[in-house]
Amino acid sequence: MGIRQLNGGYVPAEDRILLRVSTDAGEEFRFWLTRPVTAHLLAANRTLAARAVAKKFSPQIAQTVTEFEQQAVQQQTKLDDQFQPGTNFPLGEAPALVVKLSLTPVENGVSVDLGMPNGTNVNLRFEHQLAQQVSVLLDRLQTDAKWLAAPAPTPAATPPAETGDDKKRMH
Repeated sequence: MGIRQLNGGYVPAEDRILLRVSTDAGEEFRFWLTRPVTAHLLAANRTLAARAVAKKFSPQIAQTVTEFEQQAVQQQTKLDDQFQPGTNFPLGEAPALVVKLSLTPVENGVSVDLGMPNGTNVNLRFEHQLAQQVSVLLDRLQTDAKWLAAPAPTPAATPPAETGDDKKRMH
C-alpha cells in the first residue's frame, strides 16, 4: 500500500495543522499536527535529507546540492490539486492528535512514526522526494499559521522548473 496523496490545512480554531493522507488502497488517515510536532518533523526531515547528501559529496558541495534540491522540490511540488479522499478510515474520521514523532532514515527515504495519546502508533514511509514535498507543504502551512517554526532556507540560485505529472500530489 503506497501513499497516493497528501493534503494539509491550517485550522485556526484548533491552532493545528490537519494533515490528510490517502493511500492507493482507498484508505485515508487524518492527523492533527501541533506547532512543536510540526517543528520537529521539519527539522528532522531537513537534517536527514542533508545527511544523505553529505554522504555523497564534500561539505562545500553538499551544502550547495542540498539547497539546489530544496528549491527544485519547492518549484515542482503541486499544492493546488483537488484532494481525492479515501473511503475507508482505519483510525476513524476524526483526526488523530500526534503527540510523539520519530523519523528514521531508510533506504531511499524516511520512516515516520506518529504516536497518538492512546499509545497507538502509525508508520508512514516517504521516498526521499516525497519527504521533501511534505516539508514544502508543512512550510507553507506553518507560514499560513504564522508559526514560522523552522523556515526553509532560501537558496540563491533558481534551477529550471521541470515538468511532468508526479503520481504523488501535495496541496
